[in-house]
Amino acid sequence: MALYEADEVSFEVPDGYVDRSMNMFISPSQGPRGQPISVVITRDPRTEETVRDQAIRLLKDVVAALPGGKLLGQRDREVGAQPAREARLQAVQQRVPTYARQTYVGHYGTLLTITVTSPRGAAQQCDAQTERLLGSMRFKKTH
Repeated sequence: MALYEADEVSFEVPDGYVDRSMNMFISPSQGPRGQPISVVITRDPRTEETVRDQAIRLLKDVVAALPGGKLLGQRDREVGAQPAREARLQAVQQRVPTYARQTYVGHYGTLLTITVTSPRGAAQQCDAQTERLLGSMRFKKTH
């Protein structure tokens, strides 16, 4: 069994289980309509692909699934000294035009997807929050 650690708890995870956990953080209401900026971190198993190729493949599915989804741009970058792929997206969620920065980072056998979303009118604040968050990330050595 693998040991899972969070700030509040650690526990043994049965062999064969896949970590699909999620962390979500919401800012106080802001933006033109009072909507918050959100940060969501999800986990998926890594594939044999490079982080770049896995991210590009996943992004196609993300854009296709989002109402009004549009990929505005993407690039390679580093996060916490790890290779990463970042994309800027827009969509319409619950009739609100939204903007998102999505960053994919590989950490051992896990692909972390870090998504920062805001109302489209708060895109500059979203970009600033994303840069602050990604710049603060330090990865633990777990293996």
